[in-house]
Amino acid sequence: MFVEKKKSVSIKTAVVFVAILLSVAIVAAAVANSKNQENVPAVASTMILGIGQEYDYPVGDNKKAPKFKSLNNDVVTVDKNGKFVAVAKGNAKVKIGKNEITVQVEDAPTGIAFARSEFSLGSGETYKPPLSVDGSDINTGFLFESSDANILSVGADGTVTGNALGTAKLTVKTYNGLSSACSVAVQNAPESVSFPQENTNVFAGEKLKLAPVLPSGSASANITYASDNDAVAKAQGNEIVAVANGTANITATTFNGKTATCQITVVEAPYYIRTNLDPNKPMVALSFDDGPNKATTSIVLDTLEQYNGSATFFIVGNRLQHQGNKECAERMVKLGCQLGNHTYDHSHYGNDVTADDIKNGINAIKEATGYEPTAFRPTGGYISDTIKQNANAPICIWSLDTNDWRHKKDANKTYDAVMNNVSDGDIILMHDIYESTAEAVSNFVPKLVEEGYQIVNIAELAYYKNASFENGQIYYSFK
Repeated sequence: MFVEKKKSVSIKTAVVFVAILLSVAIVAAAVANSKNQENVPAVASTMILGIGQEYDYPVGDNKKAPKFKSLNNDVVTVDKNGKFVAVAKGNAKVKIGKNEITVQVEDAPTGIAFARSEFSLGSGETYKPPLSVDGSDINTGFLFESSDANILSVGADGTVTGNALGTAKLTVKTYNGLSSACSVAVQNAPESVSFPQENTNVFAGEKLKLAPVLPSGSASANITYASDNDAVAKAQGNEIVAVANGTANITATTFNGKTATCQITVVEAPYYIRTNLDPNKPMVALSFDDGPNKATTSIVLDTLEQYNGSATFFIVGNRLQHQGNKECAERMVKLGCQLGNHTYDHSHYGNDVTADDIKNGINAIKEATGYEPTAFRPTGGYISDTIKQNANAPICIWSLDTNDWRHKKDANKTYDAVMNNVSDGDIILMHDIYESTAEAVSNFVPKLVEEGYQIVNIAELAYYKNASFENGQIYYSFK
């Protein structure tokens, strides 16, 4: 069993930890000089503002205020009191006494939002909720407010502190009038933390998020992770990256020091499971019966390779006696496609399917490719007790039947069957022995990719949907 993965959220623009007055912190300490020199606060080299944004430079308690001068008033202006006004996108040098900084003016933001609409933290905990800003790279000009400071206080930089049990509304506003809010529940500090299971297996190259469990009514927004063997698995923020085969202990620590440990065993992923897919994006599994047929299967494989796709091919064993078909099966493995068994010769259906039909199909596939099939599809979709007992693999049916065998000469009907009915988690049934099917695949795969779908095999679909995929069990989809 695998621990809940990352399901990772893609942010269009930079995630900012907000209300930072400068892109690099301004050091407030004054520089002591002689009477003939100006006292000028030490400053960072770059400031980032948005078009139309104003900023008052902190002159501090200097007896003699520094002189301000913009070297490019078309980008930013500054008056004698140190008020900056961002005029247009670009860079401008600004002299502050004898110092010089660069003011980088970016587009004004078009949107702002907290990463989560609601979250919880423990009593006494401090936490800086991440923000996403659309349309701009600014990191200044944010104003934070709490609806109830007794429950939740917030600093100028957006860091919140849980003061008392209850719920408060946290609001952020930009200099140009945009705003976003989220609900923050302050709960008890946790008295313990645990993992749902003490051990889990993952694939090398995989990134996953662990899911520690806290007692009911408690929270910890900050949970940090550490590994005792970075060569096997290392912690990167709230993600664990499986590096190489071996075992590592991952320790989770709450904000108030409670810990739990989970042992991670890293193994090499089988050839048909890719570890670089995004579980947060939709995916569909393509499946093909009755092949391979070199002329048409090769076209299907070309399309999959071009669009970084995979599929499950339910092979009829005796077709591998033909060298060209055997080469197709070998290519399936090289492309990371999943091999499935569709009996040896497709001669029996339902209750007539024998144990030898299944076994001989397995042996033929293994002899031709070096790999045993890891899925089984019964001929015609009919399932018997003999099939359940002898499949030696998960039994895969389908949720979307293209009926391509009914319209062998009309690729458009297969295309329409997919595009008009497809949804996330579908297993799509086709036959790679038809020219019309190969043509339809060439047309709908790029369209699905354009719409955001990932093209996967059935085993990958089960894996990324966190579903079981066990020998003898029947699967129609993973929705």
